[in-house]
Amino acid sequence: MKKSSKKALLIFMILILAVISFPSNSRAASKSKTVKVGYYNNEIFQEGASEGAEKKGYAYEYYRKLSEYTGWDYEYVYGSFKDIYQMLLDGKVDLVAGLAYTEERSTIIAYPDKAMGFETYGIVKHESDSSITADIRTLNGKSIGVLDSAIYNTLKKYLDDNRIDAKIIKYPSYDELLTDFDHKKIDLFASENDGTYARNHAEVLFVFGEVDYYLGVNIKRPDILEELNVAQSQLFSEEPNYTSSLRAKYYSESIYSRAFTDSEKEWIKDHTTLTVGYLDNYLPYSDTSKDGSVTGMVKDVVPAVFSTLKVNNIEISYVPYENYNEMMTAINNNEVDMAFPVGGGLFYSEEDGIYLSNAVLSSFPDLIYNKKYMGSSNSVFAINENNKMQYYYIKSHFPTATIATYPSIDDCLKAVVNGEAQFTTLNGLRTSDMLKNNGYDSLSFRQLTDVDDRCFGIKIGNEGLLKLVNRGINILGTKYVSNYAYNYTSDLYSYTILDMIKENIFGFIACIVIIIGFVIYFVIRYICSIKKKIEEKESEKKDLVDFYESKMLEDKEKEIDAVNFKGQRILIVEDNSTNQAITSKVLKKIGFEIQIAVSPQEAYEKIKAAPAGYFNVLLMDVNSPEFGGKEAARKIRSLSDPKKAEISIVALDAVL
Repeated sequence: MKKSSKKALLIFMILILAVISFPSNSRAASKSKTVKVGYYNNEIFQEGASEGAEKKGYAYEYYRKLSEYTGWDYEYVYGSFKDIYQMLLDGKVDLVAGLAYTEERSTIIAYPDKAMGFETYGIVKHESDSSITADIRTLNGKSIGVLDSAIYNTLKKYLDDNRIDAKIIKYPSYDELLTDFDHKKIDLFASENDGTYARNHAEVLFVFGEVDYYLGVNIKRPDILEELNVAQSQLFSEEPNYTSSLRAKYYSESIYSRAFTDSEKEWIKDHTTLTVGYLDNYLPYSDTSKDGSVTGMVKDVVPAVFSTLKVNNIEISYVPYENYNEMMTAINNNEVDMAFPVGGGLFYSEEDGIYLSNAVLSSFPDLIYNKKYMGSSNSVFAINENNKMQYYYIKSHFPTATIATYPSIDDCLKAVVNGEAQFTTLNGLRTSDMLKNNGYDSLSFRQLTDVDDRCFGIKIGNEGLLKLVNRGINILGTKYVSNYAYNYTSDLYSYTILDMIKENIFGFIACIVIIIGFVIYFVIRYICSIKKKIEEKESEKKDLVDFYESKMLEDKEKEIDAVNFKGQRILIVEDNSTNQAITSKVLKKIGFEIQIAVSPQEAYEKIKAAPAGYFNVLLMDVNSPEFGGKEAARKIRSLSDPKKAEISIVALDAVL
């Protein structure tokens, strides 16, 4: 080989090795960095601040997300907030979450460019304390607990600015603060509203401040600060709604989530009943059962919304509507307070004269079509004339489509089967179950890309009810609501055994033949096994069996038996005390050692618990009704210890 060729080959190999090894080494280096996290307990924000405790919360999930970008491994250091904060200043930990920015702190703590979230501060009182109201002057002379952190300065300034003379008590941790509040050792506390769980006995009076909070970095670790800035920039670029989704996930349970506005309080005060209109024939959302009562998730979600708000004095009634337009008319005529489900977006809801609540459930609709008729240039959509939500979706997302109306969704599907229409749509929660119905085999579907919300509809102007419903939906969360929906999807189709047989006739016959073959095989095998066991045990059972059949033995035979069986233990299953005494007396004369079990279950437990070989024979009525003798025998034979499993079992007739 020429020198030039060898040199080129050498350079090529070096380049390959560099390309292969460099990314690997850099990844390994980044993943090898261990970052010490100061971890303190704070309700909702971060929990599990002790060795081995399950960690969760807004901050913990944020830490884990950052690790996806930095490759950091975390070493958690636990303590109260005050202790952890001092550790950060002393350089004993590298990161601490939830630190508000102050000029003073900025000289001793390194702050990244972006906040990890924002927080509102509120004043919380005991719900039963009528001496304190939203009027700030009622705070005079009261004791207010507050965490020894940046919130203290904000609270003090707020009270000073409003000339309120209250006693402020600092606490090193939220656990101690909330314990004292729960035991009424303090009148009020200053809360990070989204970082404190809702309490049945607590009421938020008002908000007195708002602040961004950051991941504070050890000022001696510029390397960590630099990597944190890069990671946060990437996170905010790739997932701009990440922190919003975290807030929705965790803070729906916060104390602020149940701090009612004036309009909500007014609605609660003025109403003891709630009438809900619902759309018929629209499972899993809503329908009427055969007995005339409401069914579907509407009957679960409405009570849950008010229950989670602790509004329990509302009597709920339901009114069914076959047509969406009729339901809208009813809500505008004040015949019902709200309607479900509604949808179509802001424009169409305004046309209908209603507010849309937050989405109770969202799904992607499916486009239903028949491949046989896909060649037509004119796209005709079959629409259920009773479901205006379907019409709204088609008009919004397929504005040039030709619409043909049908009296039900089943008629729409049949129109697509027959080629009268090229398409229809189904709500994503309904598709798979509805298309199981026999007759829709020729239909296919694909998921559309635009989500379709299902909401509560509330008459424009009814602000208090709208806010209450939205608050309840946020607390429940979509995952919780989804569980309701799946309870009712099975009612969307009438898939019978006959349908299954017709569609799978050859497979069904083959399965039956195979099953019958297996049954015959196992029956024969079982019979042979039983027969073999009977033969094996015949000789050792025969003195005993003859004794119980004849009820007598000759004296000489008794002596022989006593010699042969002296020291052997027999376990007798007998619940009658008289029979126990007679049987024990006879067998003891023969030479057996006797133990009694009052049921097959107890016999099984005794054999299982005793050492192997402790019992030699089990006498038992196999027809015992409670935990049957046959079941007990089966369980004994399946014991892991072979000596226990092979114990001789004598099956007795009840007359013995």
